[in-house]
Amino acid sequence: MTGAPRLEVGSISFDMRPVVFRLPFHFGNTVVTETDQAFVSVSIAVGGQRAEGRSAQLLVPRWFDKRPTRSNDETVEDLRLSLSHACRHAETIAGDTVAEATTRLRAAVEADMPATPRLAAHFGPALVEMALIDALSIAFGLNFAQAARADLFGVAAMEAPDIAPQAITAALAAIRPLPAIMPRQTVGFDAPLRETEVAGDHPDDGLPVSLEAIIRATGIRAFKIKLAGDPEADIDRLTAIAGLVGNMDGLRVTLDANEQYAPDRFAGFLDMLFADDALSPFRQAIGFIEQPFPRETALAQGIAPDLCRFPLIIDESDDHDGAFASALERGWSGTSIKSCKGVLRALLNFCRVKAGRAEGRNLFISAEDLTCQPGLCWQQDTMVAATLGLRDVERNGHHFAGGMQGCDDLQKARLLSTHPDIYLKQDGHIGLRIEDGTIAVGSLFVPGFGR
Repeated sequence: MTGAPRLEVGSISFDMRPVVFRLPFHFGNTVVTETDQAFVSVSIAVGGQRAEGRSAQLLVPRWFDKRPTRSNDETVEDLRLSLSHACRHAETIAGDTVAEATTRLRAAVEADMPATPRLAAHFGPALVEMALIDALSIAFGLNFAQAARADLFGVAAMEAPDIAPQAITAALAAIRPLPAIMPRQTVGFDAPLRETEVAGDHPDDGLPVSLEAIIRATGIRAFKIKLAGDPEADIDRLTAIAGLVGNMDGLRVTLDANEQYAPDRFAGFLDMLFADDALSPFRQAIGFIEQPFPRETALAQGIAPDLCRFPLIIDESDDHDGAFASALERGWSGTSIKSCKGVLRALLNFCRVKAGRAEGRNLFISAEDLTCQPGLCWQQDTMVAATLGLRDVERNGHHFAGGMQGCDDLQKARLLSTHPDIYLKQDGHIGLRIEDGTIAVGSLFVPGFGR
């Protein structure tokens, strides 16, 4: 095949399903107890044949847009509006590669929503992009990893002055997907650590609530710990968690500040963390710290050496295809990949890391999930991580909500039958099959995108 194929959209639509969380999810400056999950369906014509694609993502309040003037409901409505605009504009796609279509959709939705931050405005285009990826992969009989390796989507032609098209092509051709992932459990600000801390109003559904119970049930050894932006409180919290997991073999820890720190307070937090000898084994397990500074200022200046005692990665600052390149110029070490920010952006940033490492730079990408729900949403996001060789993956949506909400009995039976390595039914619940801290994902490597 010479060049990425060009497609035409025949029809496109989306619908919403409500999701109620079994446990409140506290991150940044908000608490989420319920929201919607969006599903996109698209039909395309390409190379004389037709194919249908699907995608799914959760509409997470006050992450894409944290402006204090916007309520949880208003930020969710903005995501819904972004999706509506994106689907309307997608009806005109004809003769574009997937990459070209996504670029055009983002520009169109930004113009429709000029007061909305790019991260939120691009939510709809990201969902359409995922559905197009699914349809195109099905049309060519390729799974996502095979399609990405062949650059079926046109990543090499994306506008990226910092990396040559040949370097993109070479990096994609070297993709070696993983057959399993290691889920990283998110530990919120106020999540109970031990069974004795579980409040009496917790759900009586037989599923674990405390971190202690989660570890016992799943064997998980990797954890993403939320910071609150208060150095003393954060050190106390890390000390308590270290008391539970600090002696665990194969322990893997990441910290997520969700934009809660100013640089001076963050420096103070690091001083306290390195001064505490009792935290030394735990400290050695920390792989990186995610987005400590607000998105508005994080890329405005270089990272001072005293703030780089752990690798720092951007997340909320990654709101356009060139953001990671800008971050690298300012001393950041990596970025997170999330399908809600763009699958092709994830592929492009993977190529940047490969090119940087070839030059001897210590760069990386991480896989974070933003409460992906079991089902198509989880499968597509996890497929990207596995394709890019990211074994350590934040997966927390199944713990806070999950349960295949909105799926009927036939859909649940199909998921259990199609993906027995991923899902299991136990005590009337359908959940993830986490065995010894690992989830096999081999069943995802079929034509399409995480079907």
